[in-house]
Amino acid sequence: MKSVRKFMLLFLVILGSIGLAQTTAQAPKNSKGVIIEIKGEIGPTVAAFLKTRLEQAESKNAPVAVLEIDTPGGRVDSAIEMSDLILGSSVPTVAIVKNAFSAGALIAMSAEQVVMLPGSEIGAALPISGAGEALQGDYGEKINSALRTKFKSVAETRGRNKDAAEGMVNPNKVIPGLKAKGEILTLTSSDAVKNKIANLEARTLEDGVKAAGFGNVKLERLEQSTAEQVGEFLSQPIVAGILLAVGVIGLAVELLHPGVAAPGIIGGISLLAYFAGSWLSGNGSSVAMLLLVAGLALLAAELVLFPGSTVVGLLGAASILASIYLQFGNEFPTVAGVGAIFAGIGLGLMLWLLPQSPVLKRMFLQTSLEGNLASVGAGTTTNSSLMGRYGTALSDLRPAGTADLEGERVDVVADGEFITRGSLLEVVRVEGRRIVVKTRV
Repeated sequence: MKSVRKFMLLFLVILGSIGLAQTTAQAPKNSKGVIIEIKGEIGPTVAAFLKTRLEQAESKNAPVAVLEIDTPGGRVDSAIEMSDLILGSSVPTVAIVKNAFSAGALIAMSAEQVVMLPGSEIGAALPISGAGEALQGDYGEKINSALRTKFKSVAETRGRNKDAAEGMVNPNKVIPGLKAKGEILTLTSSDAVKNKIANLEARTLEDGVKAAGFGNVKLERLEQSTAEQVGEFLSQPIVAGILLAVGVIGLAVELLHPGVAAPGIIGGISLLAYFAGSWLSGNGSSVAMLLLVAGLALLAAELVLFPGSTVVGLLGAASILASIYLQFGNEFPTVAGVGAIFAGIGLGLMLWLLPQSPVLKRMFLQTSLEGNLASVGAGTTTNSSLMGRYGTALSDLRPAGTADLEGERVDVVADGEFITRGSLLEVVRVEGRRIVVKTRV
């Protein structure tokens, strides 16, 4: 009998221990809610920030994620990505809206609850081009149709007014008493609540969180790390364009004038900063990086190995442009435009400061023709002892180029003919600064 009692007691202790362990396992690891600030222009950097912070909130088993939204809008693809992240989060979400225009409207409506602060607005989500104009033609209709459907789908998922949501995107949508044809819907805080886009109004963020049912929850703000802030700055289209241009020009100067060092170092640091911007902000693309490296390699080959070939240089430029488009999407025109402007300035300085660079001499004609002969420019050396020597063309002579004359590297001019690299040569005249050669028979 005693043994039975002992067994029952032991059994109850085991059951209690299991129950306590399960209760402990199911209890929240962290009772603090999180505040995630979504501000400024929406882009890949902001999307990456939201992704990592929602993952943190989920790992901490946070009772609520408060999205503090103040944005003029931004990239459509980033807004859709952020909307999907919010819809798929296991943590309850509350959007506190200061201003949510364009892409910000989609992000705000994706939260389970939307709270409007005093003076806030939401809407104006018509997609536009980088020049600020409405998208036209079949392409414009394709983008508009997809975005209209996305707004309606998100509104339907969260139990919001589908017509009002579509009216933020579709200028042809007519909503009696609210929106006429040709207008894009933007709602004030009270109108957003009245038309069931938002759930309620509140005076402050804290009041809004309390009204949303999380008044007893302590909140902690998840700030950007220093690395993320640096990455966000370096990833700005204008900054990225400047860094890319300085990087390319710096390395080009080093290739054209070896040993200077400073341009190469500056160019290398600029390219590292260009790469770092994307990776530090959590938006790095391996494919974009490989395309950029390939493009730089092709441009270097054009300058050093195949000067004047054009094709290699064009392939390099195309690879770099593809890399920029892959990395920056619809911000491509800004990055490429800024890069082109600064690269043009840099190229002009190169031609001005390094006119006698050996590589530049091979790329540009250095002579003026007079009849069948060519008069060599001021940079060519003279040496009457070269008369009658033999040698080999080190470059194509069109008609000017370089040759190895019995072990001495010399600038020469072909005698009225085109001579290919590697051809055997003979010096036929040395007249002042002009060393004239012909093909050796």
